[in-house]
Amino acid sequence: MGLPRVVVLGGGMAGLTTAWELSAGDWRERYASITVHQRGWRLGGKGASSRGEHGRIEEHGLHVLLGYYDATFRVLREVYAELDRARTDPGCPLLDWTDALVPSGDVGLVDVSGPTAPEPFVTRFSRDGRLPGEPGSEDRPLRPVDVVVRGLRLLADFHGAGVADGPVEVYLSTSPRPRPAGGADPAAALRAGLLTTLAGAAVTLERVTDALGALPSASLLGPVREVLELVREQLRAATRSSPEAWRTTELVDLVATVVLGLITDGLVAEADLSRIDHLDMREWLARHGAAAATLDSPVVRGMYDLALAYEDGDRTRPRFAAGLGLQLAARMLLDAKGGIFWRMQAGMGEVVFAPLYQALVRRGVSFRFFSRLDEVALDPGGRRIGEIRLTRQADLAPGVGDYQPLERHGGLPCWPARPLLEQLDGDPGPDLETLPLSGPPPPGRGVTVLRDGVDFDVAVLAVSLGMVPHVAPELVERLPAWGRMCREVRTVATMSAQLWLDVPERELGWRGPDGVTLSGFGDTFDTWASMNHLLPREEWAAPAPRSLAYLCGTLPDQPDHETGLRTVRETLTGFLDNDVGTLWPAATGPDGFRWDLLHDDLGRTGPDRMAAQYVRANLDPSDRYVLSVPGSGAARLAPGGTGVDNLVVAGDWTACGLDAGCLEAAVRSGVLAARAVAERPVGRGGDR
Repeated sequence: MGLPRVVVLGGGMAGLTTAWELSAGDWRERYASITVHQRGWRLGGKGASSRGEHGRIEEHGLHVLLGYYDATFRVLREVYAELDRARTDPGCPLLDWTDALVPSGDVGLVDVSGPTAPEPFVTRFSRDGRLPGEPGSEDRPLRPVDVVVRGLRLLADFHGAGVADGPVEVYLSTSPRPRPAGGADPAAALRAGLLTTLAGAAVTLERVTDALGALPSASLLGPVREVLELVREQLRAATRSSPEAWRTTELVDLVATVVLGLITDGLVAEADLSRIDHLDMREWLARHGAAAATLDSPVVRGMYDLALAYEDGDRTRPRFAAGLGLQLAARMLLDAKGGIFWRMQAGMGEVVFAPLYQALVRRGVSFRFFSRLDEVALDPGGRRIGEIRLTRQADLAPGVGDYQPLERHGGLPCWPARPLLEQLDGDPGPDLETLPLSGPPPPGRGVTVLRDGVDFDVAVLAVSLGMVPHVAPELVERLPAWGRMCREVRTVATMSAQLWLDVPERELGWRGPDGVTLSGFGDTFDTWASMNHLLPREEWAAPAPRSLAYLCGTLPDQPDHETGLRTVRETLTGFLDNDVGTLWPAATGPDGFRWDLLHDDLGRTGPDRMAAQYVRANLDPSDRYVLSVPGSGAARLAPGGTGVDNLVVAGDWTACGLDAGCLEAAVRSGVLAARAVAERPVGRGGDR
């Protein structure tokens, strides 16, 4: 038989990564074709962004890349290198990946446990000279023993023991708690023997595991455990004598507890932390003696908030698998290259998905926009996908060969907020990216049926997990592993808002640095990011907005999209009236939020100015965020473990070694999916 034809169903990061990996090198010697089918007019899935009125960037939500995203950075570095914009597109303002992504070490949190109102503070983590995505970096997992070694180094780093690049510095509080007059430095007792011992233990453990290739023995770990227990007690005593130590204590107590727990549970000698994934992270920390204040500390709450780890969007039901939570925290705090965060210098669609699309087209990958997946159906034998049914949402205008989806803003290739109608035969109407929450999907211009062995040989299902019951109901019903996955791997709806304001952040009362991402805040919009750096990329007429804020959080399920959007607007109004004063003290008055601060070209007043902002209720099945609740990891399907001969799956909901809802998981899944396609027998009899 001929070379296999591959169809990728879904143009999010996982599907595009699969296409990227498959199309490397002389790919036409291996595959007859690689075709990506995408609902609507733009790529990116939950990471899609577009340009709206005034050329403003409109996102699905808040997105930042983390410094441990080695697979993601490796792909992006390859994409920008192939595009070689300095030669092929010199007018583009983002020529290289280093133009598009800039590191940041500032992490904001909010303390809600103090004697007064909640107060924000910022922790500045030291940056190193490493770069994420170096060759081979994604194949080096962070083992439990590495967490122990780096945790010990971080403890020493806190108090200047000289084994890391520099101190972690807590440097902002809107109402700092002063040291009592004449009080001693609460950390003085920790600067000498105990932490010097920990620094030495880190060096010894590293030598044993790396130089000798052996895992540490109980005889070596026993003394380390004893010293750590002493450190925790010293810290708690210091806090009781001087409240100034409170924030450092909570973070050091957390790190010490994690290291103690890994040693106590015998996890140091294991390959990963999955053995404790049946527990909630707070439950596991409590088992190993974390202080009550640590369990409700800004750091721990921030971890749950950043992972949107609330079942059904209910803040009273935080659930986060312990092993995964510890892995993510350790990677974020201990494995970041260059900076904890890397901030995109334009919309995510422009930094990630437009370049990836352009590079894939250059490689010869085909794209079919306006191609809504309706169903993947098993053949009569139940071992193969027999048909793929797609709705054609729009027809191209006469003489148009392939739809060209991008337009330029400030020289940058961008996705428009609506289809480019000059390339289409008529207006396809609204809701091209949305399914009703009940009832049938809207009709299109016709139905396309792809048949096994005729139109495709291998299919990659790269939709979001929330879409799986809609587009693969037969697989969910007939294959037990699929049914279990859809029951146990949970998703949650989210909400987001982008606010353009007519005054700088300083005039709002913010006292911290520019460009902070802050979490652990409030019960609705719990995460805020200062995005002022994006304003020059937009195309506002004078007077232009002077600051830009992104907000996001979880959203309880809603009966329909209209109700959901109304709920988000009402929630945002309450947040601005009652909560935002914690961040921006000057933005509120006796009557609540000062609505005149919001930018509005039409001169509306009061809460009506909300209409000029960008607000989203992410209720569509494709927009729901994948949770990592305790015990759910075992129900995830591996990209090549579908139980269907000609089907591979890709997405952050698969078992990919990082079972979390994030861009890095999607990329890693796409890499594994491409490997599974390459290894898959194509013919019905196993012939290639």
